Amino acid sequence: MDTREHNIGELTADGLLSGEPQRAPSINRVIEMMPGFVYVFNHQTFSNEYMNRSIAAYLGYSSAQIQALGDQVLAHIVHPHDFPSVASNMERIAQLKDDESLTIEYRVIRKDGAIRWLRSVDTVFDRCPEGRVLRHIGSATDITVEKTNKDELAALNVELEAKVIARTAELAMFNAELEERITERTSQLEDAVVELEQLTFIATHDLKVPANNLSRLALMLQDHPDQPREERVELVRWINTSAAQLHSKIHGLVLVAQIRLSSALPAKMFNLRDEVMATIGSLQKAMGQNALPVIVDVAPQIEVFFARFELSSILSSILDNAVKYAAPDRPLSITIRATEVDGRVTLAIADNGTGIDEATDSGKVFGLFQRAHKAPAGNGISLYCAKRMLQHRGGSITLSGTRGQGAEFQINFPDKDIQHDSD
Repeated sequence: MDTREHNIGELTADGLLSGEPQRAPSINRVIEMMPGFVYVFNHQTFSNEYMNRSIAAYLGYSSAQIQALGDQVLAHIVHPHDFPSVASNMERIAQLKDDESLTIEYRVIRKDGAIRWLRSVDTVFDRCPEGRVLRHIGSATDITVEKTNKDELAALNVELEAKVIARTAELAMFNAELEERITERTSQLEDAVVELEQLTFIATHDLKVPANNLSRLALMLQDHPDQPREERVELVRWINTSAAQLHSKIHGLVLVAQIRLSSALPAKMFNLRDEVMATIGSLQKAMGQNALPVIVDVAPQIEVFFARFELSSILSSILDNAVKYAAPDRPLSITIRATEVDGRVTLAIADNGTGIDEATDSGKVFGLFQRAHKAPAGNGISLYCAKRMLQHRGGSITLSGTRGQGAEFQINFPDKDIQHDSD
């Protein structure tokens, strides 16, 4: 390359040539002071013909060392991962027009082994007589800091995006849990409304009957103070019966109201067989019997997570129901069996009593103040309470049977592992 100095007009402050020609700075000095480094690449020898001294600061090589590499210069200094793109860029430079330029970013390996990023801008310097590009001139600047910042920013963006995705997933899970809780709470409120409607109906209808009877009977005693003794005794008996009915209804309403309060009782892990045997013993003592005809088939290792008061109440209600509705023409027989599958315990209590008609009696058995049998007398409360207690804990109870042959209650306890973990 011709590096001789050329005289050009001095640039004035406004960028115009001065009127009087003066000696301008040498082209070499201008090139040496340019940012980055300048080079001239020969497309016939595939080597660098010229580099300014700045190349030593960028690559660690002197101009002579770069020229000594000859046609291996690109293979020697360009990073292997970027060599294909640099080679492709060289082919595009060979197709450039005189007024065009190309820009490329690539990595180079310094003499000391350090890796730096460069941005090169290349344009045609001169051509062969037939018009092919003979040389191109380029200017390269170090953009390592810029690329590093971009890479760090990209990494931070990836990290931020991962955090956003994770947080979004957490929020989605939280929203799903919240929606589930809202649905559950809505169901509980709807259930409470239905129950309140039932209690209101009972309070406005069922309680009126015995209360009205008491009022009428009291008036009869007041209006006829000289009634015969037999009639007065009969009126007093009716008064007592009505008072007992009224007391029973009020007691039932209190029990139903207490169900929701009992759901706040702490649950614990109990041995099911021990609780069954304790309930049987309590019933035998209350009934004044030496032994109930009960076969207990409950493995000693089975446990349930429940409130002891509620568990005892449920078992007592079902066993009391079996005794109450024993068939008059055969000895009573009760069988209690328990199974456990995947943490869920099922307790089946079967009897050979008067039984039920599933098609017509199932709804009545668990209805508030409803009964499937007219005799013996009952309140229609205990089994309703048993069902509600189980539902509040996440369990359930069903009844099957045949009229005249017996019935079987099946208690499905809530998953004890889930219940215990959430406690």
